Amino acid sequence: MKDLRNTLEESLAFYHEQERQISARLTILPKGKIRQKRIGGEIYYYLHYRKGPSVRTDYLGKTVPGDLRERLAERSRLEKELRRVREGLRLLRSKRRMETDLMEPLRSILSTFTEKKLWDSGLEIIGTWCFLLYQKHLPVEKYPLKTDDLDLLIPFPYKGPAFDLGGYLKGLGFVQGFNADGSTYFSGPRMKVEFISRERGSGRKPADFIKEISITPQLLRFVDILFAEPAVLKVARGIKAKVPSPSAFTLHKLVIATRFKRRDKKDKDIRQAIYTGKYVLTDPLEKRRLLRLWASFPRPWKKRVKDALRLALDIVPLEESFIRHLEGELF
Repeated sequence: MKDLRNTLEESLAFYHEQERQISARLTILPKGKIRQKRIGGEIYYYLHYRKGPSVRTDYLGKTVPGDLRERLAERSRLEKELRRVREGLRLLRSKRRMETDLMEPLRSILSTFTEKKLWDSGLEIIGTWCFLLYQKHLPVEKYPLKTDDLDLLIPFPYKGPAFDLGGYLKGLGFVQGFNADGSTYFSGPRMKVEFISRERGSGRKPADFIKEISITPQLLRFVDILFAEPAVLKVARGIKAKVPSPSAFTLHKLVIATRFKRRDKKDKDIRQAIYTGKYVLTDPLEKRRLLRLWASFPRPWKKRVKDALRLALDIVPLEESFIRHLEGELF
């Protein structure tokens, strides 16, 4: 529970530091928009900007000087990020309360999975809860993210011990639901548990019911990446959690970030990839894992990663130097 009590203060501290860094950078960047005029067959450039209540115009010449366009583009990205940061601060200040009922179901699930040796069968926690566990138990930079979904990756074929997972969750107060593809999920008090397995072939085959655990998982592409060299975290006394290696998590998030189906989660995918990736490149073992996994990627997957890193320059502009560094390591 101590981790939970610290979450709000960590989030506020993170956003305050982000606000300070962005504001400091904005003070040395030019502002305004470049306009051009054709006079007597010649094109001349001007910089329009607001100063106080009035709009000023500075003559630039027949060409735009130096890196002015790049610095104006940087200002635009940072101003957008600053608005997001200040909105985050506003929401946090309006929600200064404890969220004790969210942690207890998770603790019970992790404890039971450890006791029943379900982690040994290959089950993994993925998604945002995986990222939050990284932050608590690995030196991954703190970045505040909230989620009500616990995503569990199920290997197929399943070769673990039999356990009525559906019945167990119902016993915790969860209610079973069904997705359009026939896969199952469980909704409880402020938490939703979903099950995911790898999509096979053309992807047209419906999900299979796994009788050993009484679950029908949702089938998704690219989750094979997350099975590469997973890690086991000791999250409390006698409680463990299996998660993807940070290197696999980073590459997976970059691969899926540009998918059309993920457009509403694009920002979150890229932010998680960048902050986890910063740890990966500073840890020699994880860096070797990253490059080993990267070497196995087909060309279309690598293109997705390259496209995601380009998007990241706009989504997390303060991390430009790291993004360029990661791009250099991979490409």
